[in-house]
Amino acid sequence: MNKLYSVLFFLLVALCHNGNAQKLYGFVFEQNSGNKPVTGVIVKSMLANQTLTTDNGSYTLNFQNGKPGHSAVLIIEKEKWVITEKSKLEVNLPLDPFNHPHNIIMCRADVWAKQNQDNKILLNKLLKDALQKQKAALNKQSSDYQKTIDSLEEQYVRSQRNLGEITEALSRVNLDEVSETEKAAYAYFTEGKIEEAILLRETLQSEKNLLIANQRLKELKSKTLVNDSALASVYNTINLHRRNLKEEITLAQLRFDWKTAERKLKFLAENDSLNYENLFSYGDFLYNQNDFDKADMIFEKLISVFTTLNQANANAFGPNLADALYKSGIIKKAKQQFSNAERLIQQSYSIYNNLYKKDVNTFIQPFTEIAVALADIHGRLRLFSKAENEYRQALLIIDQIKSSNRNIYTSLLAEIQSGRAALSMYTNDYSAAEKLFKEALSKRRSLDSIYPLSQEPDIAAVQTKLAAVYIQQKKIDAAKVLLTRSLEVYKKFQQTSPLIFTPLAAEVQALLGDVYTARADLGTYAVNKPDSTAAHDYFSSSLQSFRILATQTPEVYEPALANTCYHFGIFFNEAAESDSAEALYTQAIGLYEKLASQTPAAFDIPLAKAQQKLAKLYTLHNSESAKILLSKSLAIYKKYAAAKENMELPIADIMFDMAIVNRYAGTAYSKQEKEHLLKQNLQEFKELLPVYERLDDKYPGVYKEDIESIKTFISSTDNELQRIQQLDSSVYTSVSDSDKAVQELSGMMYDIQTATSLSNKLMLQQSLVAKKKAYIKAGNFSDIISLGHDLNSLSWYLLFSKKYKEAEEAATEALNPAFKKPEGYDKEIEYAKANLAHALLLQNKFDDAKKIYTSLKGRNYIDGTSYVSMCLDDIDQLEKAGITHKDFEKIKTLLVE
Repeated sequence: MNKLYSVLFFLLVALCHNGNAQKLYGFVFEQNSGNKPVTGVIVKSMLANQTLTTDNGSYTLNFQNGKPGHSAVLIIEKEKWVITEKSKLEVNLPLDPFNHPHNIIMCRADVWAKQNQDNKILLNKLLKDALQKQKAALNKQSSDYQKTIDSLEEQYVRSQRNLGEITEALSRVNLDEVSETEKAAYAYFTEGKIEEAILLRETLQSEKNLLIANQRLKELKSKTLVNDSALASVYNTINLHRRNLKEEITLAQLRFDWKTAERKLKFLAENDSLNYENLFSYGDFLYNQNDFDKADMIFEKLISVFTTLNQANANAFGPNLADALYKSGIIKKAKQQFSNAERLIQQSYSIYNNLYKKDVNTFIQPFTEIAVALADIHGRLRLFSKAENEYRQALLIIDQIKSSNRNIYTSLLAEIQSGRAALSMYTNDYSAAEKLFKEALSKRRSLDSIYPLSQEPDIAAVQTKLAAVYIQQKKIDAAKVLLTRSLEVYKKFQQTSPLIFTPLAAEVQALLGDVYTARADLGTYAVNKPDSTAAHDYFSSSLQSFRILATQTPEVYEPALANTCYHFGIFFNEAAESDSAEALYTQAIGLYEKLASQTPAAFDIPLAKAQQKLAKLYTLHNSESAKILLSKSLAIYKKYAAAKENMELPIADIMFDMAIVNRYAGTAYSKQEKEHLLKQNLQEFKELLPVYERLDDKYPGVYKEDIESIKTFISSTDNELQRIQQLDSSVYTSVSDSDKAVQELSGMMYDIQTATSLSNKLMLQQSLVAKKKAYIKAGNFSDIISLGHDLNSLSWYLLFSKKYKEAEEAATEALNPAFKKPEGYDKEIEYAKANLAHALLLQNKFDDAKKIYTSLKGRNYIDGTSYVSMCLDDIDQLEKAGITHKDFEKIKTLLVE
């Protein structure tokens, strides 16, 4: 993304209504030419005339109703010329314009392009020299030698990744305007004498002097009449020290002193607030350090500023606004706020689309990057056609610089190929994904051969994604090789930039967990213990990292935490450690439910997969939970199938699991019922067989084991059906509908009591309440008091699940059921008032809760337990579970006083 041009802009204020025209006079000079005039330049501004520069490069604008001190934004245009310092397009109208001319610097476009290229070559050489110099100074016998080498290389890569920004800043310098000290510093710089340049610039004491100049400017502006010369002097001083500080930042980056660079960036952002480039640069720095919240606040502020400026100044701030929108958009994307991200990046895209049409060469790179970002969001939102069209458009755009700027073309092409590969993964087209990731990897490696080390993080990122494809294709050894390389890179850089590389390393560790799980042959007699241990260790490390990160920044890292829980659950499931598997699947589902409620398109499918895995775990010992989870998962897949997505395989897979659950679940109370259940189950398997045979035709050999399993189930179910048909009906004891209901409900109560997770207890309790209500309505069950107890238990589980509104509703229904209350109901179910009070309190309905707590004081439940002790114990249990509230202490005091 091109860096935002320097802007010291204020909104063009409303001009007072007098009949006089305030003039602005100045010159347009050629950069580094000894102030050679540029003629025939169009100069214009809002509320002013349009003019051309004369033979001496001068121009004069007349601002109707303008006054000295008002701000204006200039529009400067000449074909095949560029403005080098766009901050000078903002000007405060002077009292005496002819004695204080406002000068603009331009450069021929071809000269600008060449000096950019030359400066990039110079900077690249300086970076390489700095790296080699610092490496050569190290003691190879030191125990920290390799650690220091890794740190230097990480900082070298960071500087390389900022090379474009540093190059542009260097190219903007106009030696005709700088001080003698600055000229000498630039001379040292071009000779590669970085330390000398730094020492010389430090003599200017720019941090101290910028603060002094800012204070002087504030004092001058407080006066009614301000002398132009005094203002000009202060502005020149501010410009000098701002310029020098930026060069000090550049020099710090070139010698890998990122702490100094960060400190000075922050200083400029906080103390040179009129220059929004400083704020943008600091926001960009924070974003690159994964400090998303602080960065987002900065970019949202910039969006507000540039929106106002752009509207007031004929879209002169389009690039600035578009860059701020883009940055805020990608932060929102990182925080899983896809709707907001799409909106912001779409706005940025629209602005750059118009700019690109007017000036292809200037805007081709940012426009392409924005198109790729927009396509990535649409891919995550499962808007596949939209995303593919945007990737294709990006390919057409970059084709225009294929010959003129090969390196930028190659980098952008690699980005597009990676995006299209990710899109193929969403649709399970792993062959296409493999091909595209390989092409992207080749492009990154070719760039790395030109600028060694510069592409290491990008290469590692593509290798990681390609390895994920290999895992899906069962190419486990190939995945292991790539992931091992990626982890080496991330671990190397992690020590100096943990905020950046810890999540990347954790992602690779989770994938290595998958690799070693596949190699370990878990669940067999030939378990490979070293591989099993490696899988466990990689998953544990990944899980630990993501848990810490998700605690710090949940919006960003909860998806990765959910994914790691899901895959670690698979490991434990295959290792026959069902309790650990259940706990991890349950955590993954909880996270995915939260994420899917915010962005269904991005997280519905991962949620459905996790639900299906947990259902399989429950198949034999908790069929009711398995059925509930499979039904939820199936509903998700059917939703996307209705939206014309190909969901044939996942739906078939769910139906297969449902058929297996039905094979082992269900109680028959007569020969006829048993035959009916078996016939239904047999039909389920028979309907699945052609589906899997069709899938196997499409992907030969992939579904061979599934087909054999289905055939085995068909055979065994058919044999069982024949056996039952030969039995005498008298072997089954006749059972009434009421007894059937009691037996089923008793079985569910047992499942709830033995369930080990809160989510499973809640799921089963909800099912129990629903079934009990249905049996009561049908006349097959009459114990209304037991329903009251069940509703109270449901409220309790909902409280611990932090579903306070639902907990309130369940407790209210327990106290006032839809069925006629039997004698003694109110007295026995009165204790549900405690749950109702808790639910109200946790929804910040203090007064309503207080009334209930007060009404329970001094009274006992039917078993003699005081309601005060019951409520205090409830609150204690809630707090131990991590559920707290600011008013808990008030309620405790109320209860015991």
